[in-house]
Amino acid sequence: MAIVRFHGGCHQIGMSCIEIDTKKSRILLDCGMDPTNNAIPKVDENVDAVIVSHAHLDHCGAIPFYKFKKIYCTTPTADLMYITWKDTLNLSKSYKEEDIQRSLNNTETLNYKEEKQITEDITLKFYNAGHILGSASIYLDIDGKKILYTGDINETPTRTLLPADTDVDEIDVLIIESTYGSPLDIKPSRKALEKQLIDEIAETIENGGKVIIPVFAIGRAQEILLIINNYIRSGKLKDVPVYVDGSLIHATGIYMSYLDWLNPKLKNMVENRVNPFGELKKADNSVFNKEPCIIISTSGMVQGGPVLQYLSLLKSPKNKLILTGYQAEGTLGRELEEGAEEITPFKNKIPVRGKVVKIEFSAHGDYNSLVRYIKKIPTPKKAFVVHGERYQTLSFAMTIWKSLKIPTFAPVNGSILPL
Repeated sequence: MAIVRFHGGCHQIGMSCIEIDTKKSRILLDCGMDPTNNAIPKVDENVDAVIVSHAHLDHCGAIPFYKFKKIYCTTPTADLMYITWKDTLNLSKSYKEEDIQRSLNNTETLNYKEEKQITEDITLKFYNAGHILGSASIYLDIDGKKILYTGDINETPTRTLLPADTDVDEIDVLIIESTYGSPLDIKPSRKALEKQLIDEIAETIENGGKVIIPVFAIGRAQEILLIINNYIRSGKLKDVPVYVDGSLIHATGIYMSYLDWLNPKLKNMVENRVNPFGELKKADNSVFNKEPCIIISTSGMVQGGPVLQYLSLLKSPKNKLILTGYQAEGTLGRELEEGAEEITPFKNKIPVRGKVVKIEFSAHGDYNSLVRYIKKIPTPKKAFVVHGERYQTLSFAMTIWKSLKIPTFAPVNGSILPL
């Protein structure tokens, strides 16, 4: 009987790592870091393969710590993982350049819906997960038993991506994320969020201030750039300098290299000689002068990276920080979200006199979207709920069990359960 071991990502967002042991084969689904403390799952590197759902730190960041002999992912994910790993190397010196090189050398890429026999008894197929460029839900056929691991999913279209595939084959076991798995997690429409973002930016620009937008380099950065440049081109937002900093510059270049993987509207814009992301002006000392501007920089949780050097702008009540995504407990982003009156990104304290606003541009589906997703795919025989804080995980497991009549489990890290 095949078993599943949950090494991380249970009752938490971070360190996603699930092992499947069939007696003939052992594989890992993701191998991520905890972004708040750089913790990694404790796993045996002698598995047959690691299958990566996407290139975010909490799903792939721990891979270079281990000498895995085979890594599978989509083609864009391989390119984006390099950025994630280099960022981690530069910020925390967690591993070495040769660890990254070894991991890339051992990576094999597949396209969506391309089947691959990866061990004696396991066949792999990727479906579009709609989360970031190249993100995939992982479909496994293990001697006739069908498992779908959603990874991070978004069932609604965005400016960059088409929605997650739901035309999947039959499913025996569903392993699904629950980032927004509580019935309280209902998000405004994308159109409403965009209007709120532009209104907040416009207000600050009109008052002669500067807007700082911390972003995740992969996914969030590209969405925000598309929105801002679209409104500037249409004349609905004043044309002020938009500066960028961090690895989002490289990541956006990779997005432009994979237009066939993105929302077709983006490809049409490029074919009509419109640069959808706008000119990427590297931030320099001019951002500290008196002129209004927009600064988009990593990291998204304000936990490191170049965004920290712009936080001194919050000394002025004219300026504004707009948080655009989830802020984990223990991060500087969470402190700011909760109304910190002063922060210490470096040695000296900075008073927070500027306005701090949270507008949730999540690349995850909300509660309603997650429920719709399960209703659209073939009904699984049982489900495991992962990748959510404790309340969200338990709440969504209860929804699946009570409302959708599917036997459901909410494992904790360290659980070993039969598939």
